[in-house]
Amino acid sequence: MHRSFQVSISTVALVLASCASSPPSLVTLPAPPTSTTSRDPHGSDPMTTVRLRRVQLPDYLDGLPVVTGREGQLLVVARGTEWAERPSQGVARVLRDALAQRLGSSRVLIAGDGRRADADLSVEFLALGPSRGALLLDARWSFACRGTALSHGGRTAVQVPLRATTPETVASATSEALSQLADAVVAEVGCDVAQDAHASH
Repeated sequence: MHRSFQVSISTVALVLASCASSPPSLVTLPAPPTSTTSRDPHGSDPMTTVRLRRVQLPDYLDGLPVVTGREGQLLVVARGTEWAERPSQGVARVLRDALAQRLGSSRVLIAGDGRRADADLSVEFLALGPSRGALLLDARWSFACRGTALSHGGRTAVQVPLRATTPETVASATSEALSQLADAVVAEVGCDVAQDAHASH
């Protein structure tokens, strides 16, 4: 009986070790939904080029575990699932794509592009995650205009309903929320850029 008990314990240990060594499933933020917003909405300077600087997420959100909910002050994370890339990198990628949809890819510059952007866009996320049946986004953002050394910005809060709390639905809702943030940001693009200034870039 003692030997049988030892075998059982060993078997359980092997099963647990096998589970622990199983690679996690990976989830990627999907591309933003296709925009129906005009490429040059009211209030947007059609000449301004923009470079998205590194976005800032709260440290507790910028890790690999996928947060699927909250219980009071505690975060609920998906078991056996992780982000395929650091959330701040994924958020920057999706937001940059959403801006390019609305402004045109030639106006949204990336690192190493070789051109000087007219405006640097900085985004600080105060919240970006599931809360009470919705994906909550709360962000402060600002444009720094290179030519005039002036800046302007705002704060945008968005809620996208969650059909479920799986990692995949959280990822899709996050991309939708970032698209709505892009709508708000694009409406405020503008640095009084002259036509001939672009010719010299």
